[in-house]
Amino acid sequence: MHSIYTRKITRRLTLIFTVVIFSGLMSCQTVSDSGMGKKVTSSAPIYYGTGSGDSAFMAMECAKRNAVRQAADDLLGLLAAFVHGAELDLLFDSIEDFGPYLLNDTQQTIDSRSNEEFYYHLGIRINLEALAAKLIANDILGGQIDGSLSAVYILNDQPPPDLSTGPAEYKAEAASYQNRPAENTAFQAVVPDVSAAELEVISRYLDNLTFMVYFNEQTCADPSLARSAVVSANSFLEKKGRDYVDLSQIETIIKEQSAVYEEETGNAVSIIQWIAHKVNADIYIELSLEVSGGIEGGRYSSSANVSLDCYEASTIEGRGVVAAQTNPPEYSLVSAEAARENALSSAVYKGMEAAVKEAEAHSAKAASTGFKFNLTMENTPDTKIIGDFEQKLESSVKSVKRTSFSHEESIFEVYLIGNIADLEDLIYDTAASIPGLEGLMLVMQRRNSIIFDTGM
Repeated sequence: MHSIYTRKITRRLTLIFTVVIFSGLMSCQTVSDSGMGKKVTSSAPIYYGTGSGDSAFMAMECAKRNAVRQAADDLLGLLAAFVHGAELDLLFDSIEDFGPYLLNDTQQTIDSRSNEEFYYHLGIRINLEALAAKLIANDILGGQIDGSLSAVYILNDQPPPDLSTGPAEYKAEAASYQNRPAENTAFQAVVPDVSAAELEVISRYLDNLTFMVYFNEQTCADPSLARSAVVSANSFLEKKGRDYVDLSQIETIIKEQSAVYEEETGNAVSIIQWIAHKVNADIYIELSLEVSGGIEGGRYSSSANVSLDCYEASTIEGRGVVAAQTNPPEYSLVSAEAARENALSSAVYKGMEAAVKEAEAHSAKAASTGFKFNLTMENTPDTKIIGDFEQKLESSVKSVKRTSFSHEESIFEVYLIGNIADLEDLIYDTAASIPGLEGLMLVMQRRNSIIFDTGM
């Protein structure tokens, strides 16, 4: 009894001592901030993070993790962040995707370098509401995080880093990277001819991929089990904060629009591919599965094997193949069906984790050569002007290919790491430097297609 009382007193004195120390530190911080000028507060403040790793992408992910961790510490306050330090370390080590806690469209590159490993320094806005919900769900409270789900969270924007100051060795290292040829940068080592700005575009593209999962109707003998596998796959995507097409939406389209599908395609493509295009999915994952089971020691047992074939949804180009299985078998005292469900869910989760990474890796490699856009130029009677335009545009994009030419119109395939608005700007800039295209004007823009009239 005496030892328990002593431990309680010791813990209480330790906590009081910690509070006193950190109160002093916090008061010192207030004084030092007084000379920083006016601060900008926001529910989505910008934070700056640094990271390193074996690849540019790994370094970027570490930098995102670093930025989110700083915001978590600031939400909790200095004392709570210190007290929960070990719990925060475990939590952040368990998070594989920091996308839900970031506003990915706001990412900006501060610095990027490579030597023995890759280094990345970025600025990005933090979704404080999502981050606070994650901390509350893990019982990490303090500061602004009081457990209330309706609270509004506000933090100051971090001041932008001053790269002109710092230790002499850092400035010397930074200067050496600035003077190094472009082909030796971190990004050139990952994929050819990709700049830091282009890597940001690719990163945002990967963060915003929409997945559509459905089962292979020819290989799945049990439709109800196959549906369960798709639901498990979507559950994985939801927990990872990824966008996906719900199974019920797919089934509704199959049921209600089969006649439209046949009329539009003549069965030239599969209905699943047609649906993927209709709902603007980026990655289609086709599930095949085998489930077996029995009784062991009075318990129902089951094992599942799943195969996940990943495709680019609009073209059905391969984006990787993954296989996963339940090992060891799953058991249930309730029923054979429960054992099958557990085995299938386990295998699907394992397979989806690998499939998403595989699809992202293939998609990043494909994106490094540029996203495909269809460009139509109407009224093109002067072949020399159109040839000059094509040549100058090619210097600003990944590649340009003229697929048809007539006096009425010329059609091009343009590959660019950017979006359709970026292409529109490039076309106007290119036309402005070519005599004869002063009257160029936009006629139509839809998805990845854009039409201009040359004005000739």
